[in-house]
Amino acid sequence: MKKILSVLLCLLIASACLAPAFATEPEEYPTVYVIGAHKNDIYNAQGETVYPLNADLGAIIKETLGPCLRELAKGMITDDYTSYAEEFNASWSPIFKDLILDKNGEVTNGSYTRFQTQTDHLEGKTSDFGVWDCRFWYDWRESPIKTAHELKAHIDTVMELTGKDKVQLIGRCYGANVIATYLELYKDHAKACISDISYYSSSLMGVDFMSALFSGQVKLENEAMANFLDFYINERDAVGDENVAGLVTALTELLAEAEMLGVTGDAFMSFLDKFKDDLFPLIIRNTFGGWLSYWSMVTPELYEEARDYIFNTDEIRAEYAGFIAKADEYYYTVAVNALDTMQEMKDAGINFYIFVKYNFPEFPLYEGATAQGDADTTVYRQSFGATAADYNEVFSDEYLASVSPCLLYTSPSPR
Repeated sequence: MKKILSVLLCLLIASACLAPAFATEPEEYPTVYVIGAHKNDIYNAQGETVYPLNADLGAIIKETLGPCLRELAKGMITDDYTSYAEEFNASWSPIFKDLILDKNGEVTNGSYTRFQTQTDHLEGKTSDFGVWDCRFWYDWRESPIKTAHELKAHIDTVMELTGKDKVQLIGRCYGANVIATYLELYKDHAKACISDISYYSSSLMGVDFMSALFSGQVKLENEAMANFLDFYINERDAVGDENVAGLVTALTELLAEAEMLGVTGDAFMSFLDKFKDDLFPLIIRNTFGGWLSYWSMVTPELYEEARDYIFNTDEIRAEYAGFIAKADEYYYTVAVNALDTMQEMKDAGINFYIFVKYNFPEFPLYEGATAQGDADTTVYRQSFGATAADYNEVFSDEYLASVSPCLLYTSPSPR
């Protein structure tokens, strides 16, 4: 009996060892990588590069500084800054004239993107899919609604050429907004055709500094300004000379310690408040506010306020009715439903992976800009609500104890 049991046990162990050799390998699906904004160069109708911006900023400043300052001085005397805003706009908006969409939110000036999505190379490819193989190129200026339709068609093409019944999606930065729009518009298609979704540095929940600009709620805070200056002077070598960098750093630390940066910021804000409502709407409409992609990155909490601030008269709203309608379509169709739709997709079996970039200070342009982030958006927004210590700080022992009473942890000193 023991011999029989021993033989059976040996057979059982042997079969267990051999089992992986006969197990079904996980299905490998193509990865459709949805690039972020600004990752596709823009040419004008004459074939000249207009993005990245190729303007001589130094020459523009030299040429326009005098006229702008004269109009600003007149405004300070008359308390009417309309002429200053118009002069400033006339100086800077031409840089964007071939880049922005028309007042219906369309590309009508003949400009076009450098890269177009190519899929011919995928035919017959069934394995070893690289992240670049099925990359989705698009015009990042346009409405995410339009781009989502194009993404759906691209997914269908990838599946047809590879013979696969699903794909994986990766969305970087604004690419997450495009994917979220596709999920909202094509729910059944997504449930059937998507296995996994990864968001990297997602702007789906908004970008705070952009929202502050678009809504006229710019604020400069002492600590946020100190973080920003320290990072770009010391981490990014914005000042090439070490001695000068050291002097600037010491001065910044001194002013920050005395909270003088905040006083300087308050003084600047008091001055800016005099003319920002004349300047911001005009210049933003004619520069980066002329991209529907940027409107999709305004935080949901501030979208309606920002829209009414930038398109600030009945006449202007009528003039930009088509553009506003496209921006509204994203907000009311996608943005307000994004988290619920994400949960619906998870419940349907789609796996989500969230990758967060951090340890960069936020642009010090809004209240609370001391948040930890990637310079463009905060950890909180990238992660859909995770708690994070402020930039250059760590969690307190008390906080760590409150979330994990059994965790013994000694926090290091902030760098």
